[in-house]
Amino acid sequence: MDFVTSEYYKIFLPIVVILVLFIGRQKRDLQVLVMLAMSYIFFWLASGWHVILLLTSTIVDWTAGKKIHSSSDGKHRKRWLIGSLTINLGLLAIFKYLDFLIETWNLASLRFDGAPELDTFGLLLPVGISFYTFQTMSYTIDIYREKHTPYDKFTDFACYAAFFPQLVAGPIVRSQHFLEQIKDPVSSSPYKFRLGLTLIIYGLAKKLIIADNVAIHVNEIFTEGSNLENIALIWWGSLCFGIQIYCDFSAYTDIALGSAYLIGIKLPENFKTPYAARSPQDFWRRWHISLSTWLRDYLYIPLGGSRGGRRVLVISLMGTMLLGGLWHGASWNFVLWGFMHGILLLCHRAITSSSVIKKSFELAPKISIFAGWLITQYFIFMTWLVFRVEDTTMMLRSLKTFVGIDAYWDYNEFFESLPDVKLMTMGLVFIFVIAHGVSGKLGGFKIWLSKQHSLVWGVICGVLITATFLLRPAETVEFIYFRF
Repeated sequence: MDFVTSEYYKIFLPIVVILVLFIGRQKRDLQVLVMLAMSYIFFWLASGWHVILLLTSTIVDWTAGKKIHSSSDGKHRKRWLIGSLTINLGLLAIFKYLDFLIETWNLASLRFDGAPELDTFGLLLPVGISFYTFQTMSYTIDIYREKHTPYDKFTDFACYAAFFPQLVAGPIVRSQHFLEQIKDPVSSSPYKFRLGLTLIIYGLAKKLIIADNVAIHVNEIFTEGSNLENIALIWWGSLCFGIQIYCDFSAYTDIALGSAYLIGIKLPENFKTPYAARSPQDFWRRWHISLSTWLRDYLYIPLGGSRGGRRVLVISLMGTMLLGGLWHGASWNFVLWGFMHGILLLCHRAITSSSVIKKSFELAPKISIFAGWLITQYFIFMTWLVFRVEDTTMMLRSLKTFVGIDAYWDYNEFFESLPDVKLMTMGLVFIFVIAHGVSGKLGGFKIWLSKQHSLVWGVICGVLITATFLLRPAETVEFIYFRF
């Protein structure tokens, strides 16, 4: 993963832009070949021999898509679909979950005398496997559902599966969306190029200034594991991690979208001010949008969704959120995180169907909306504790403190226990809260900035670049979603 850094990427990206837009200009097939070759070079430098797994998924789903489309035999089509899903999910299970299952077995076997303890394989997690697996699977499933036809050329599909900006950590792109982008020679424009640069600069600033600085507080609180009964410390740690994971993940998305814009390709948005959400359902319409819509279309609805009564709804919703949690990592805390979000969604459905709640929205809509936002964010930030803290004992202590059980409030202890960057971090948190709200009102600060006069745009971007170099911590943190 050492290759996927700003130092290497700032060399790699301009090379791709030059090759695609200048050498491959108006030559559509050549552009696709260049993007494909550079994407595989990128993945090989980032993940080594794991590039074989990407190629395997690509060949399997390309072949399955062709076979499904060319056949009118329902059983034949289904066999190819099942084969594609089996291979894709099998590779994901082996490389991401096999050691986790073995460790779970070994833990459970401690309760049974004579149960054998198994050795783990120590498999390294391939970069981006969760993202490209879901991406190529959606292609095959959509062809089976007859939503679209297969790509005409293997190189086009391979480029879709491996497109380097979003390969490592998304967003998860639908095949038709990408095909529309490359059916003609790609080209940029002054606005697209400026928007691309804006997104990259904005993403780097968000990652290095905010995410990596608040991470220092998060790591100090939950690594040391001291004073976990101080509610002020736990609330602050939860707030900081919520800001860290959003700024970290959305920053990567900004850089991915910006990189694609430079060569004239538009990728889907993945975030829409999630901390402005007024309900758990609203949160998932704003957070990791490409994953939440994928889970909705390929898991929740096929399981029955809201069409089959209360029992089917509970099974569909909880099954989707549990698997969505497990998708994030091979650890029980992610499963618990998904479970908690499933419970929140079910509770929201039950509460909002109440006549009392409906009446309150009619009588006092503004107060009800604010109360909905406050309650939603309280529980969202509580679930972030489960996402962040893998140690079970520490997690339970933190959750008890968060809800006020066996907890105390000591501001002096809270302030003194924080790292030396406490004042700067608090200032960055305050700036984030303000900026998050303002961005929603502007329809996205990045879009607003890219439309300004060149002088205004240049000055603001210059300030962001300068601030990034001045305020970045001594040690930066790898993008969180590189692990998934």
